[in-house]
Amino acid sequence: MKKTLVLLLVAAMILTPLVGILICAQLDDTGDEDLFSNIPQPKINSNRYLGLRGLNVSLADFTADGDIFHTFTFDTATQWPGDDRLPEPGLPENLLEQGKYLGLGLSALRERGITGKGVAVAVIDKPLFGAHEAFGSRMTYIEVGSAGPDGEQPSFHGAHVAGLLAGTDGMAPDARLYYFAVHEGENPYFRYAEAIHKMLEIQQGLAEQDKIRVAAIAQGVENPRLSEGTPELFDAIAKARQEGIIVIYPGMSVLPVTGAGCPPYLDRDNPENYRQWSWTLAKREIAGELKARSANSWEDAVYILKQMLTYEESLDSLQAAAIDTFLGVAYVYRDYLEFRDWLAMVLGESEQALAVPIDCITVPNAQGESGYTYYGSGGLSWSTGYIAGLAALGLQVKPVATEQEILDLLWSTGTPFEESLRLPNPSAFVDSLTSP
Repeated sequence: MKKTLVLLLVAAMILTPLVGILICAQLDDTGDEDLFSNIPQPKINSNRYLGLRGLNVSLADFTADGDIFHTFTFDTATQWPGDDRLPEPGLPENLLEQGKYLGLGLSALRERGITGKGVAVAVIDKPLFGAHEAFGSRMTYIEVGSAGPDGEQPSFHGAHVAGLLAGTDGMAPDARLYYFAVHEGENPYFRYAEAIHKMLEIQQGLAEQDKIRVAAIAQGVENPRLSEGTPELFDAIAKARQEGIIVIYPGMSVLPVTGAGCPPYLDRDNPENYRQWSWTLAKREIAGELKARSANSWEDAVYILKQMLTYEESLDSLQAAAIDTFLGVAYVYRDYLEFRDWLAMVLGESEQALAVPIDCITVPNAQGESGYTYYGSGGLSWSTGYIAGLAALGLQVKPVATEQEILDLLWSTGTPFEESLRLPNPSAFVDSLTSP
């Protein structure tokens, strides 16, 4: 049983904060109950990374949170207190608006007319609210499969990806957008493969200048032997690429991606104002505490992590998620990896990766035609929309550019960032495609 959980927990540790791994539900009869019993509920003592989407917090007092308010996550449905209980008047509305600008020189590109105009792009994701103002008449909405008997709620994920790619405030705001709304059913791999084939059918009926050139797919696959349906999805992606479509999906090995962010009140065009993804920093903070408290074994680590959930004076929700994930990793890894090796890996994690802005951004959501969410801490899978949007900008200036050329240039033109990371440099990327 443990072996089947290893890959899932590695992905959780690296890619995204996942609260509630439910370790206790996975226990077997090997004595793990003693070590992993009585894991306490986290006692959150800090408002940093507070999640307030859709909540009524009109009775709360946030006047002391001025330094961390930009780490909150909230949306246009959040109900706030009066200005006398906010760090400054109108702060939530200001952050929502400021977070729409993705920075790193995009405004200069727009002034040059580099907006994705004339390029058709696609998003293949779960159903969204198709009438959102961020897309308007530029979006063609195609259903794939059918919803269950109870219907299906619009997807925030699809709205975020599409918004980053081709929304009004996205990377390529003038691109023509095809949105394939996938009703996943029992096997999402089959459904996403079906959506790609439907995209290729539409492609056959388009004039050459109108053909889809870039697709961001919510469900990707690197290994066609993973599970039922993955060979079909793998083959569908290959066929799309054969038809000249640049395909971007989460976890692509050809272009490793991580996150970054810049507080909205700083100059978002200045790379020096960015810092690493909040999830990476939260993991390192907790791992650093394990080292500082002289943890030398998995048993030491579990004991310390359980104590931190209850007694850490400044524990925030993202740190609690990191602790929860690390407890799951400890449960799985105890028999397969030395604790010291794992700790060194987390503290020294510095692979080459493109650090895409996903923290402190505002994206369309699925709540209605004018719904938006501001994320103090964002999700890495949304970066597919950002990268696909950059590709659309590149194709506007060089329509014959290949997928490999674009991905290589995204990396080579990137601005050196922390450790071995690079920030995207949209202007340098576009210029590299126009130079002789």
